[in-house]
Amino acid sequence: MVFAPVFRRFFWPLLVFVASGAAIWALSWGAPVPFSDLFSPDAAKSEIARRIFLELRPPRVFAAFFVGASLSVAGAALQTMFRNPLAEPYLLGISAGGALGATLAAALSLGTFALGTVVFEIGALWAFCGALGAAATVYALGKSGARRDFLPDFSGGAALDSHAKLLLVGVALSAFLAALMSLVVTLSGKIELSQRVAFWLLGGFGRASWPQNAVLLASFVAGISLLLLNSRDLNALRAGDRDARLLGVETRVLHGRVLLATSILCASSVAVAGLIGFVGLLAPHTVRLLLKKLEMNASIQTLLPASALCGAALLVLCDGLARAAFAPIEVPVGIFTALLGVPLFLSVARRF
Repeated sequence: MVFAPVFRRFFWPLLVFVASGAAIWALSWGAPVPFSDLFSPDAAKSEIARRIFLELRPPRVFAAFFVGASLSVAGAALQTMFRNPLAEPYLLGISAGGALGATLAAALSLGTFALGTVVFEIGALWAFCGALGAAATVYALGKSGARRDFLPDFSGGAALDSHAKLLLVGVALSAFLAALMSLVVTLSGKIELSQRVAFWLLGGFGRASWPQNAVLLASFVAGISLLLLNSRDLNALRAGDRDARLLGVETRVLHGRVLLATSILCASSVAVAGLIGFVGLLAPHTVRLLLKKLEMNASIQTLLPASALCGAALLVLCDGLARAAFAPIEVPVGIFTALLGVPLFLSVARRF
């Protein structure tokens, strides 16, 4: 690549510019009134513009930014741990657990609760707890049994390693929790419940609020910090568990830390935005391809922050398109991410 040295030098400023540019674009694009109405002498126009650009849009764009960053970091970490390019946060059943928690809260007609003057939705809290509970279940079942790297395959074929077992448990748990969620919706007999469940299944930021965003930001900082603190061990893990152990890495402990960090990142994302798939697949692969083209080292210290910025820009752009592309109809953002993610997923699966 002819301009690789130039792009390597300005790699981080360019990523920050793209992510911040996407956020600024999303704040102003597709609004029913122009941004200049903020400064209009007409009080009515000014009030409408103030409500849109200063009250409604900022928490939504903030949520899209950090949900995209969280899912991308989680995806990059899981792909590293499983050494599987198709690994994605929602394969572990975390999203299904969050959706079931939100569905139960809605079925029980739970509203909100307040901490002082700050109001939280109970559905979001149940979604967060459900996602963490699903992650804990996957880890407990996936790591149960023999303390060996290879678990017996009763079909008589090749041995099933512990990573594959975790993925299989996650897929099975996702199906089980989805069935439970459908059962709850069916037995409730509430039409409005189906509409609320549709929000969690397709994802969206229409209910984003600053209290939820504060929890989202804290979860993102906690999750990525835990992963970066273990970056040396994660870099060693890319060579395989056996080689990592030869370098002194406690792989079993590291797996638990990675799953804890990704669970926190995914749980907060599901609680705020519902189920948004493929972001954790799209962003890390885009960053890896870019680093390869620029002949840069794809270490964890580089991959995680770059994936966060790439995923943030991607989801902010998708949310802007979902909100305004077919106005006045708002399309669930999960539809746009799936339209982008499925072709990439199939392309990667074909070469895997």
